[in-house]
Amino acid sequence: MESVPLRAAIDGALLLVGHRLTQQAVGIEIAIADENVRVTAERVRLEQVFVNLLQNALEALAGQADGKIRIQAEAAAEQVRIEVADNGPGLPPNVMEALFMPFTTTKAQGLGLGLVISHDIVAGFGGTLAAENRDGARFTLTLPRAP
Repeated sequence: MESVPLRAAIDGALLLVGHRLTQQAVGIEIAIADENVRVTAERVRLEQVFVNLLQNALEALAGQADGKIRIQAEAAAEQVRIEVADNGPGLPPNVMEALFMPFTTTKAQGLGLGLVISHDIVAGFGGTLAAENRDGARFTLTLPRAP
């Protein structure tokens, strides 16, 4: 584990999905209260979590004219709370119940492993990953704040 600049991990993930954001004309908004905040994690694996959440949001927004993704982060004394939210249709109740279980998917081509892997990665960092429907899907990560 290492001290990872949160903004750098988010930017790394955006670099990997940027072409899809442009292709789909999806707007991205980033609001990080402290741009210098660091989390205890492994940078590449944290980027993998963000890539997965962003790809899921992009798939949910496919064909939507006004698609938007918002990444918001706030730091407390010991942890950092990060939200990745989209304004898509949200998650169906039956999917929500089993969201972090293997092979749960809404996609014809999906394996249903991305969120399971992301959940395990975040748990390995000592954090949490949760989901809710709020004007679309919203995923909330909590990660230990690095000194």
